[in-house]
Amino acid sequence: MAPPLRTGFALNFRTSSRDIDAVARVDEDVLDTIAYADRLGIDSVGVGQHHVVNTGGPFASPLPFRVAAAARTSRITLGTGVTTVPFEDPVLAEDAAFGLRPNHRHALCTEKVAALEGRPLSGGADGPPLYPPGTRVRGRWWQAATSLAGAAAAGAAGDGLQLDGFFDPAGTGQAPTVRAYLEVRHGLRPGEAPRVAVFRFVYPGRDKEPVLREVEPVLGPRLAAPAERAARSANPALRGLSVREYLDLVPFHGSPDDIAERVATDPAVAAEATDFVANFSYRDEVDVANAHAHPHTLATEIGWRPATAVR
Repeated sequence: MAPPLRTGFALNFRTSSRDIDAVARVDEDVLDTIAYADRLGIDSVGVGQHHVVNTGGPFASPLPFRVAAAARTSRITLGTGVTTVPFEDPVLAEDAAFGLRPNHRHALCTEKVAALEGRPLSGGADGPPLYPPGTRVRGRWWQAATSLAGAAAAGAAGDGLQLDGFFDPAGTGQAPTVRAYLEVRHGLRPGEAPRVAVFRFVYPGRDKEPVLREVEPVLGPRLAAPAERAARSANPALRGLSVREYLDLVPFHGSPDDIAERVATDPAVAAEATDFVANFSYRDEVDVANAHAHPHTLATEIGWRPATAVR
């Protein structure tokens, strides 16, 4: 029997305010939401990194935020979703395990990962390495992959595989990616348990029509951006879709029963996924009531059970 599917949620911090006190209140609200999810027994939470004002930020430093969250929680796994390693100094990167987005910065990323694993920081073979070594980080490391080659590289490295919620109908694009990862991982590392995290946008409601009416004014003007991102990842299928068509194709939306059915029949989940991560974000502003309602729905109405005992 397969182990229980670990279930978590991802948070994108959205606020139009750039007032420091207002942003601090958002941080406090999100910390409170994470503590609430911990009490519910949710297995994990990931927070995104955003450096500039035209993204879902402002949230430039997930690592100190995770320290604050750790002080308020007892069991929930705290992650990032994602941190872009080529932009990070390996001396700082030692503090956490990161999701990676393989792209043209592969060489720079490889260099920084090597520093975590003990390669000298400078001065050739006799240069100083990191202390303490970052070798234990690799057991918590994930790579975000949108290609078969990227998935195979994650498997060869012994890292976990993250699959995004933006890019494609999961059955056509991501199940083969999972299989490519597992084939390499099982072949090269037969004694190690693989890790596959499937991220999905989840929009719960009474049924599909109220959800459509709620999200359409916000998602409609924004669909072109993920469609272009998907096209750059060799999937042009999102171009020109209406909000209704997009909801039917990519996110999970509707009643808890609708969403539970989509999780149960998702081909990427069925292809030996170990983690399901729900991202409820679409609003322009952080809404504390909704932020609490969503993990509550995840924990009580979608048929999920914690992978480990809740004390």
